[in-house]
Amino acid sequence: MVKSRVKDLDKLLAKFMGEKVELVEQNTRLLTAPGEHYGSVMLALDAKIRHSNGDEEKLDLVAKLLPANEMLRLAFDIYVTFKKEVLAYTEAIPALVLLQKEYGVPKDKYIDQLFPKCYGARVSTDENSNAVDDDGVLIFENLKSQGYITEDRLVGFDKEAAELIVSDLARFHATTIALKLLKPEVFKDKILPCTVKNKGLEQLPEEVGKSFHNSIMEGAMEQQELEPYLQRLQKVVDYFAIHPFVNRPPPNEPWGTMAHSDYWTSNTMILKNEKGKALKNKIVDLQLCTYTTAVRDLIFFLFTSVINSVLNNHYEHFLRTYHDSFTSTLIDFDLDLSPFSWEKFVKEVDEVGPNETYHILVMLKPICTEREKVKNSAEDFQDSDWSRKDLLGPQHRRKLRDTVLAFAERGWI
Repeated sequence: MVKSRVKDLDKLLAKFMGEKVELVEQNTRLLTAPGEHYGSVMLALDAKIRHSNGDEEKLDLVAKLLPANEMLRLAFDIYVTFKKEVLAYTEAIPALVLLQKEYGVPKDKYIDQLFPKCYGARVSTDENSNAVDDDGVLIFENLKSQGYITEDRLVGFDKEAAELIVSDLARFHATTIALKLLKPEVFKDKILPCTVKNKGLEQLPEEVGKSFHNSIMEGAMEQQELEPYLQRLQKVVDYFAIHPFVNRPPPNEPWGTMAHSDYWTSNTMILKNEKGKALKNKIVDLQLCTYTTAVRDLIFFLFTSVINSVLNNHYEHFLRTYHDSFTSTLIDFDLDLSPFSWEKFVKEVDEVGPNETYHILVMLKPICTEREKVKNSAEDFQDSDWSRKDLLGPQHRRKLRDTVLAFAERGWI
């Protein structure tokens, strides 16, 4: 049963407000449609509070709760990943901003502006407990009410939006690396706890896991254009069947950073003007963060979330956009740029790319699931909502074809 109220909301908001507040009213409603979000329950939360001086204020918020469905809790290793996200907002991001303040970085470049404002986060109402329970919650500003949208996952981002997103992603990665290089003890205490390893698709029920795995070759074998690459693709699939992609090797230093590790269309929100031009971007869903090379996020985002024709035409441009933003961010901290040269960056991309191909191809299944094929809410989720044969159609086939061809062109498969 999805909760209709957030327990002790007044206490949670009081910590953020820095004063005792009285909760006058709270109303909630589901925020996402079936088939669009699985890793948590997202509620629109309208709250009215009374401040200590008697003034009342209405807050337009979002509450992120644990999934009600037990299989989804297992699939997302929620008792580990939910805690990671709480730590990301309460410990990691504030530590990054503190570093920026210390180095005189202008306020408009503070890293917390890349994420939704967090009004409170907890793993439990028991302040003596460090274990995630059903009262765990994260409270955010409601980005949708401010005009932010989630891009159509079956279409992807255009050139302007992709430029903005990869530039912001680079700022996030580079600021974290700056903290690692300048204050290694703070990095260890504040960043690494929200990058601990979590389990992945390998713990899904066998039928569901196989449906994800088999979607790659089943889709590829239906397309004549991919026939020359089937043998190479099969080697990739066979290798990762026994080497789960969550068991990534340690990053090549100094590229190791706090990476999002699941950065695609549904995990970023865009604000556009009346002409459809992307103006701002917010990174969401930090529950799967890992300590890995920065370029994994970049590669995963580009090949899952950018319109394929746009990516084909502007691939190097996106790499340069990321690298320019990355190095300009390091300059804010007076760091030596020579370990992060363009040549070393491109080498890192081409070295990491082959190890990210399976992650991308297997995730095309949920990304390209046809709209309205999943009828059940997250609360009523069934194994078949991920394993049915009819979930994928022509859009998955096209995306798979274009992605495999792009990998082959780069020698990644």
